[in-house]
Parts: sequence; structure tokens; C-alpha cells
Amino acid sequence: MHNVRDLGGLPVCGGEFPRRVVLRGETVVHLSPEGLETLRDHGVERVLDLRELTEAAEDGVGPLCDLYATGEIAHERVPLVGPDRWLLDPVGHVNNPDTVASGYTHYLRHGSAQLTAALSRFAWSDSAMYIHCAVGKDRTGVVCALLLKLAGASDETVVGDHLMTASAVRPVIGRLGTRPAYRHLETPDWVAQSPSAEAMRLFLADLAAQGGAARWLLDHGMEPGTLDLLVGRLSAVPVQHVAIAG
Repeated sequence: MHNVRDLGGLPVCGGEFPRRVVLRGETVVHLSPEGLETLRDHGVERVLDLRELTEAAEDGVGPLCDLYATGEIAHERVPLVGPDRWLLDPVGHVNNPDTVASGYTHYLRHGSAQLTAALSRFAWSDSAMYIHCAVGKDRTGVVCALLLKLAGASDETVVGDHLMTASAVRPVIGRLGTRPAYRHLETPDWVAQSPSAEAMRLFLADLAAQGGAARWLLDHGMEPGTLDLLVGRLSAVPVQHVAIAG
């Protein structure tokens, strides 16, 4: 896996985003036994899968299949693009930041009910959650942006996290492009596939215009008490200062 990271440690209002609560990354189909053990060591007992149903059906869930079947890991399916739009999604194919940001807003609008329900169940759980799509960049980035803003992160922190994916894009897409479900990525537009700071800023401005992350969740069905629990799960922890011996 080339693009997996814990959101823990990112600066948020009052301290740092808590560790071992939300992890983000690429599709689990390439997860190795060692990688699975690492996810479990991080307390991951819930996976938020943002792929389209046809996309996921064709490419599968790799080594998590049995764990999903037994319920040992909860598999939350929340498609964000829409079956009629998936292969025509301009995100990843168009360089215009306004178009990409509009695509990001579409993701939230399309997946609003299922996403709110999945995040509500996460709020009531005590497990860490792994969020993924295919590359772990756009769909995953939108949901992580929502959670980071809910935790009190600045726009620049969210943009910085989004840009961290840049170094992983080529190895992840290079491997995906060899798989039947992602044959359209065999010859990608690498410029369009690069994470855009401007597009993320535009998306965050649109989210703010809708009242912000908390307002968005309430407007799309999350109960106030559940929102309080979710905010509590994501609430800042004190910055860890490491003493250096002189």
C-alpha cells in the first residue's frame, strides 16, 4: 500500500487530531497480510468504502472479504459518484479547479444520506475507521476534509493533508491501471490526477457557504446528540512534546 496514513497528529483547534481514530488511503484490494495486521493494530474495525457498487463488485475487497462476511470488520458502503457518472466523472480527467471542486461538492450531495448514516454509526462505535476509495485522493479527500473541519482544522491544514497524496498518485494509479475495473486509468492524465490545492480550497469555501461541516451533517439527517458524539471522537488532544536530551 502506497497511500495510507493516520489523520492523527494534524493540527486542529485546541491541539492535534486524535491518533488511531481515522485512517485514510487507497483501495484495500492490495492490502498485504502485514498491512492488515497494521490496520488491526490501529484499532480498525470499520471500513468506509466510497467506491461505486459496480466498481467494487468488479474489483473486490481483497483480503478483507472473510472479515466483512463474519462482521469482524464492519463494511460501510457509501458510493459518492453515482453509477451513471462513474466513468464520466470529470475529477481526474479535467485540470480546471472549478470543475474539480464542483465534482467534490457533487460527491457530498450524492452520498449525503448514506454518508451521514455511516458517520452516525461510527460516532456510536469505539473503533478506528479506515476510509478509502480507489486511489485515496478525491472521494476519500472529501470525506476526510469534512471530518477535519468538524474537528476544527484550518482550511490550510485540510489542503496540506490533501496534497500529501501527491507522492503516492503514480504508484497507486500505475498498479490500478493493470486491473480490469480501472482500465480507464491505463494511460492517465498525470496533471489532472495530481491533487489540486485550489480545487480543495474552492470545495471548502462551498462547504462553509452551506454552514460548515456540523451544519451540513445536521441538515442531512444526523441527530444533534450523535453529532456531539462524533465531535467528541474527533476532539483535539494535547500536542505531544518530545523532550530532546542535551
